This record gives sequence, structure tokens and C-alpha cells, in this order.
Amino acid sequence: MTLVRKILLAGFMASSIVGAAQAEEKVIRFGSDATYAPFEYMNAEGEVIGFDIDIAKAMCEKMKAKCTFQNQAWDGIIPALRAKKFDVIASSMSITPERQKAVAFTKMIWNSPNPLVGKKGTKAQPTLEGTKGKVVGVQQATIQDRYATKYFKDATIKRYKTFDDALNDLVLGRVELVFCDVGVGDEFLKSSKGGDFEFIGDAVLSKDDPEIFGVGTGFAVRKQDTELLEALNKAFDEVRADGTYDKIQKQYFKVDMYQ
Repeated sequence: MTLVRKILLAGFMASSIVGAAQAEEKVIRFGSDATYAPFEYMNAEGEVIGFDIDIAKAMCEKMKAKCTFQNQAWDGIIPALRAKKFDVIASSMSITPERQKAVAFTKMIWNSPNPLVGKKGTKAQPTLEGTKGKVVGVQQATIQDRYATKYFKDATIKRYKTFDDALNDLVLGRVELVFCDVGVGDEFLKSSKGGDFEFIGDAVLSKDDPEIFGVGTGFAVRKQDTELLEALNKAFDEVRADGTYDKIQKQYFKVDMYQ
């Protein structure tokens, strides 16, 4: 074999090895509405962070995959997934019968109650009578929006693009109550803006209306991506089994979010 042929062969083999390594590297793109602290939000460097993101990263480690995270507005998050702008929704999305018509969900990632937040001493309950005459803020197109629309018929419901916008208007006195999940509400109450506010009345549980609240939250993929869904579920089982889930959870919450 001539020297030239040896060099060409060596170059071909090196290229093949690099190409094979690159082909084997799995890249999974996650989309999140990063306005929902502590589950998914932006840090000062513009990175998407939060509880869901840490769980997703732990799952990626189990899958030996490179994962990326991008911000996506909530009202377009399912269309963006279906348009292949990313591969997985990791965004506190409740597993409901309606959404299951459009996407496939992983196993439950977490579940939590849904309370009202208002100024300390406010008298209200998350019921028809308990919100009568009240101005209630919700994030549009969420399960809280659907529940309030169905049950708070004698209240004035104000819909916002994000829960942050609703909570800001609560501080400014433009709404009397905000209906949200306990994780988001607790994050607000611990903040500098939340000192004059508290959870009001009883919390609404998933079992109170399974048609609206579903069976907790999950990560969502396109229906045809069955192999990805299977891999995500396997990785989640491993994260739960080896204690990683509990370790991450304790960094964010004092209560068990896997109920």
C-alpha cells in the first residue's frame, strides 16, 4: 500500500469514527414557558431553570442525551411542539383528557393543590359563592382559567398572559385574588412582594374536577414519538428510584410534590 493510500485510508477511518460518534449523540430539545417559578423561569443569564428543568436534566443524564432548553409562550406551546420547534414540553402541563387528544404525556412528574392568593384577611373560597363579586386573576388557557370559568361564574375573571402579570396586578390592587397552583403561590408569598398576602380559603384538588385538572403534570411529546416517550418514562423511573427526584425536590419545596 502506498503512503498516499495509507494517509487517505487513515483519514477515512478517522472521519467515520467521528461521524459515528456524532450520529450516536442524542439531542433532545425542551420547550418551556419560563414564567412559572419555581417550576420553570429565567435566571439573570437568560437560561431556563427551575424544578421541571432540573428533573429533565437528570432524566437526560440517564438517557445519555444532550438536552437543550428554550423559552416558549404558553398559548403557543403545543402548536410549537407539533411544528417540531422542540421535542418535549417541560412546562408544568397538566395531563388532561383534552390535551391528550393533541399530545402524548409521560408519567406524572408532579401534582399539587390549587389555592387562591389574596391580601391577608380576605374572606373568600374557591367556589361559586366564595368568589361572588370578587375580581379574580388567572393565567389564560391554564387549568386554573378553565376551573374559574366553570365555577366562579359570579366573579369577574381577568385573564393574563402569565401568572407573574396576574400577581403584579394583585399587588397593585387591580385584582382581589389570584387562582394558581400552590408552588407558584408559595414562590410569590416568599418574595419581597408577597409579605401582605396569603393563601385564602381551601385549595382545590385534582380530584375535585379530574376532567379539568387531570392526573398531575407530565412532559409532553408528539404522539408519533413513541420511542422518545418510552425513553423518557424509563429515565424518570430511574430518577425516582435512585433518590435524585427527592434530592431535587427538597431544593424547591417543603412538601412532597409527587402525590
